Amino acid sequence: MKTIQRKHPKANREFGAVRKFADGLDTHANSDVPSIAPQSIQDQRTETISLSEQLLDEWNHRLKNDLQILVRLLESGYRKTRSSDAREVLSDAIRRIGAIGTAQRAYYCARGSTDVNGQDLVNAVCANARTLFGSDVSIDCKTARGNLPKEIAMPLALIINELLMNAVKYGGNQHGQVTVTVGLSRRPGLYELCVQDEGFGFDLEDPNSRLSGLGLVRALAQRLNGSFTVERTPGARCTVRFPDR
Repeated sequence: MKTIQRKHPKANREFGAVRKFADGLDTHANSDVPSIAPQSIQDQRTETISLSEQLLDEWNHRLKNDLQILVRLLESGYRKTRSSDAREVLSDAIRRIGAIGTAQRAYYCARGSTDVNGQDLVNAVCANARTLFGSDVSIDCKTARGNLPKEIAMPLALIINELLMNAVKYGGNQHGQVTVTVGLSRRPGLYELCVQDEGFGFDLEDPNSRLSGLGLVRALAQRLNGSFTVERTPGARCTVRFPDR
């Protein structure tokens, strides 16, 4: 008896079609046709960066306006008061806010970077101080080029401002003229800020000395993990040293 083998052409055709379809999927997966997902992620990232920059611009604009309003309020109080002590306090506050605004602008201009230009920062603080002091005050900046970490900008601007105010108040020569030299240098692992006047000098530890603002300088220097010293040369040479982070 012969064994009859039945053929299943339909099944064979279906299997071949499935095989061909599967091969077609593999070929498409390995082709050079770009995927949609990465492009979508890139678009989202670009949109997020753009939105962040817009928010930063808005924040900077609002902060600038708020500082200007605060300065105008203090200036109004300065004009109205007849007390010399009150005038001194208000003028000092105006200069400090100006220093904060200067540091904030340097911080904002360095967007996309972790550093600010040290020379530009010092020059800007000194320029702001010149506009607030009289013509008898001469400020000379001798700052080498170099960058500073952003977190140092604000306390350093306040330190320079305080030392300039102290020099203008107590560092005049016998003719009442004030000449101040500001220098910022960088050594291996260390920054050094020096503010030198041509007055009569003073002792930092003298409790009878009227050293307005120097307590703030010492506190800010400690915040930078640094030190604050004063020398007679014969004028006053104030030096703040802090580590390079």
